[in-house]
Amino acid sequence: MNAIVLQPDGELLDEKRRPISEPLRFLSFRIELHEGATLRSFFRMIDRHAILAQISTFFPSFLEQYGRCPDAGCNASGYDFLEFGKTIEMIGYPGEPKLEIYHSLKGVVGKQAEEIRSSQLDGLLDLPLKLGALKHIVFGDKVDAFEFDTVFNLFEFIDGIAWELSFHGRPQVCELRR
Repeated sequence: MNAIVLQPDGELLDEKRRPISEPLRFLSFRIELHEGATLRSFFRMIDRHAILAQISTFFPSFLEQYGRCPDAGCNASGYDFLEFGKTIEMIGYPGEPKLEIYHSLKGVVGKQAEEIRSSQLDGLLDLPLKLGALKHIVFGDKVDAFEFDTVFNLFEFIDGIAWELSFHGRPQVCELRR
């Protein structure tokens, strides 16, 4: 599978380590994170390639929040790093089975992954960002869980983080009208 690399400064590099100027052609490519990549690197990538912000309706709110954060030192959440992962759940077997696939962005302390929804963006931006495993969970008469190595493409990475952050800090798009 073709791969691209997200640099700490938000630059995307192709397999020959050349900067990417037209990222839409690379949405299906495997994403790799260079050592030192953080959540701020993700936002820098969106800043460099504004067209990628069109992937999610939540980006205007995220970018506004990001713009209000300090330029450095945003790592006060207590997590060691952030981990982007994928989960596949098989539900209802035996019976009416269904399959759900979703992504997550969690804070990790030691080996314990936790929801980041109560953390503010200015406490997360400068934490190391890592790609996690695929968790396969089967809900039925008993629960079986497995973990596998996996890859993430650029689209999954952008959309998955945007989706997870949409529950975080209640962006304006999610506010209920009164």
